[in-house]
Amino acid sequence: MTALSEDEFIGGGIKVLQPVKGYRAGIDAVLLAATVEARAGEEILDLGCGVGTAGLCLMGRLPKVRVTGLELQSVLYDIALKNRVLNKLEGRWSLVQGDLLHLPAELSLGSFDQVICNPPFMPKGRSNASPDPIKLLANHEGEALLRDWILAALKLVKHKGAVTIVHRADRLDEILEVFREKKAGAVQIFPLWPYAGQAAKRVVVRARRSVSGPLSICAGQTLHNDDGSYSDVIDGALRKGLALPF
Repeated sequence: MTALSEDEFIGGGIKVLQPVKGYRAGIDAVLLAATVEARAGEEILDLGCGVGTAGLCLMGRLPKVRVTGLELQSVLYDIALKNRVLNKLEGRWSLVQGDLLHLPAELSLGSFDQVICNPPFMPKGRSNASPDPIKLLANHEGEALLRDWILAALKLVKHKGAVTIVHRADRLDEILEVFREKKAGAVQIFPLWPYAGQAAKRVVVRARRSVSGPLSICAGQTLHNDDGSYSDVIDGALRKGLALPF
């Protein structure tokens, strides 16, 4: 049996059970959720939801949206089910176990107002992979490559719906290539700078399906102050559940 810890996110508004060792949620999932704005009643898909951190934080911020999570790994899916009960979200959070390369029938194409995803950052075959199989698949691409994640998101989002992805800045060209190929436009790039004056290592990227429009680079946010503490805006997103202005 996988040993679990119970951790608080967005100021205790959300509680997340997750493995004590191996795969554990980082700030990327919380910041991804913080960038999303949605109207009451919108249906949002968390593609590759893991134990559910991003979707949980999103529902904690926006109490009138509904979220569906798709997760491949049975261990993480089972923990997500526990997190749904723990946070009393049975009526707002649907969970589906399945593979984005073979989309389950429960997920109708073009049915979601928005799709969010936090795909594995490391390309398939990269060395220094974790010996933990759950963490390995969470951090390193398996059969589904980054391109496959984006293609699945674009299939599932509605016409003119938004796809938002957090990823490494050095893989931005791969993300933009798929968006261009599939006619997803009005692309917004939101850099996350580690410290003032440093190059961004993470970016949040948003595009809209079947929408034409110019690419824009947002001001982004600096993660840390000089002393290593989180900047006020980032701290507000992580600890208070505040929106991250896109």
